[in-house]
Amino acid sequence: MKKQVLGNIPKIQISFFVVFLLTACWSPAAAQGGGNPSNQPSGNRPGVAISHTIRGKVFLPSGATPDQRMRVVLEVTTGSVAGEVFTDSVGNFEFRGLPNSVYRVTVPSDNRSFETGMETVEVYGNFSRTVMIQIYLREKDSGNRVVMKDKLISAAEMQDVPKSAKKASDKGVKLAQQQKHEEALKLFEESLKELPSYLLALNKLGEQHLALKHPAEAQAAFQKALEINPKFVLPHINMGILFTAQKQFDEAIREFETCNQIDDSYPMSHLNLGLALMSLQQPDFDRAEKELTRCIQLGGRNFVNVHKYLFNLHVRQNAMDKAAQQLEAYLSEVPEAPDAEDVRQQLQRVKKYIAQQASAVKK
Repeated sequence: MKKQVLGNIPKIQISFFVVFLLTACWSPAAAQGGGNPSNQPSGNRPGVAISHTIRGKVFLPSGATPDQRMRVVLEVTTGSVAGEVFTDSVGNFEFRGLPNSVYRVTVPSDNRSFETGMETVEVYGNFSRTVMIQIYLREKDSGNRVVMKDKLISAAEMQDVPKSAKKASDKGVKLAQQQKHEEALKLFEESLKELPSYLLALNKLGEQHLALKHPAEAQAAFQKALEINPKFVLPHINMGILFTAQKQFDEAIREFETCNQIDDSYPMSHLNLGLALMSLQQPDFDRAEKELTRCIQLGGRNFVNVHKYLFNLHVRQNAMDKAAQQLEAYLSEVPEAPDAEDVRQQLQRVKKYIAQQASAVKK
């Protein structure tokens, strides 16, 4: 009889919890989604196009809404731009008429006070949906980025770089920070004509190609840098991100693992390794949990959103007690976060499900 009762317990709507996570935080690996990648009408409504809406609000690092209009870009995960709008005077924006797909919503950095903000949203279904998201911008140089460390770039810094090559490279870095990738790319190429083995310029050249959606050229630049110095960590991380975007998760995992073997102290590498492990056809949840936990240990408060990735991981395992613990940890660390109320409501839903399960088992 117990077996029959268990069979009647409603299954948790895992997809609901996954959507919550995807609208809460982003990394290149998080952009990989399932569903209907062809964007064609699906389900029981053949031939009827599905039209969705993504509606959102932008918050400044202070938690306040912006006092001026801000540019918001909508991309599909293949890299093409699906739309571009400006917020109203209090940070609201909207994209309408969207087909089934996975989208990336980006607020470009102002190159002064905040970093580029990104959120990934998966919208699929047989009926039109409106998905609400909130983008919380981080202060510039907040630490949630790939940062060069002295012990890792000492070999690059010790290169005998001609003044003209360094000058061109420095100008390229400034242009790249302003999102002027075409101009920056030309300056890095100019720098490399002076010194073809210039490691920093090679890595930056690859980053510009990545930003411009030139994956083959980006990979070539990163590979050349690694041929010159295999222990230069940044190209390994960038290669991993590139492979992740192409859904080549095994290759991405190798790059992140190599990075961690060289230097275990990069939280971004552990984060993306964990997400890649979760994205495998047969996910390795145990290893992914260890990597995401390591990311939090290294990154601290700058990576508090990783608790939401761990929440997602445990939901996929139907380990709802552990999932609840991750939301509790998030609220404990940032109780006044702009999305704290949403997280509290989600936590209550999880706890309600846990209680319902426990009650059904007792019957």
